Amino acid sequence: MRTTSLSVLLILMFVAPVFAGEIYGSIELSGKAIGPGVEIVVQCAGPARSTKTDEIGSYRLYLKEQGKCTLTVKYGIEPFPSIAIYSYEGTVRFNLVLEASDGRYKLRRK
Repeated sequence: MRTTSLSVLLILMFVAPVFAGEIYGSIELSGKAIGPGVEIVVQCAGPARSTKTDEIGSYRLYLKEQGKCTLTVKYGIEPFPSIAIYSYEGTVRFNLVLEASDGRYKLRRK
């Protein structure tokens, strides 16, 4: 019985990520890629997930939750710019643009 429970647990650990949604995209600032190392945080119903942009300002995250989430770009000074996004079972692309306004950054979809 113990080996059966362990086998089921191992199978579920590897199958669970298959049902997660993927979000990806790029971020631009002043018409150019934002560059590497900018932290992207996505908060849905569960724990927040984060990643950093690569050399060309691209990011990719896998989310287990579906529905409305908040994507925050940790760039500039707090409060960091955020935007509402939606996570689905499949893949969703969010290309974003950071714009300076009144000494702060605002985030919008491209």
